[in-house]
Amino acid sequence: FLNPDYDSVFRERYARLRNIRGDKTGETLAIHKAIYRGNPVAFIEDWMVSYDPRKKLSYMPFILFPRQKEYIFWLEDKMENKSDGLVEKSRDVGASWLNMAFSIWAFLFIDGVKIGFGSRKEALVDRIGDPDSILEKGRMIINDLPQEFRPAKYDLAFMKFQNMDNGAKITGEAGDNIGRGGRN
Repeated sequence: FLNPDYDSVFRERYARLRNIRGDKTGETLAIHKAIYRGNPVAFIEDWMVSYDPRKKLSYMPFILFPRQKEYIFWLEDKMENKSDGLVEKSRDVGASWLNMAFSIWAFLFIDGVKIGFGSRKEALVDRIGDPDSILEKGRMIINDLPQEFRPAKYDLAFMKFQNMDNGAKITGEAGDNIGRGGRN
């Protein structure tokens, strides 16, 4: 999408949310969660936002282009098969946002998942209130989700997100010895 119609995307989201909230049995929400558990792309496109201060509308619905969808499925495959992968990227392709969007999906839907982000400088990993830092992107995504998709009990502390509902964690690490400790 070079010029997506954000208004129609937001209208679809609001209609979907009204439908979920209008079903007092909770069945509609349960069906959506079952679908999203197996499809990170659907969850990202149906509910997540990204941020670009250079745009007129700085908070935009996260609409993936085909290569980004391939990347999300590739990440899911790497995680499921516990295999390594390397990404060479250029600037401004949304890799940080994509990685965080996928991580938030996993944080919400995969019990006990532990995901780590690292950089040479702590401020690049997490600086509360700074959307240029990796973990702040995650806070922005979670805080913009409808309450129905956020965990009942969670913490988005400095350098450590915890989902107490399912034991999932997203952590940050900085310095010269990244990855020398625990497993992610």
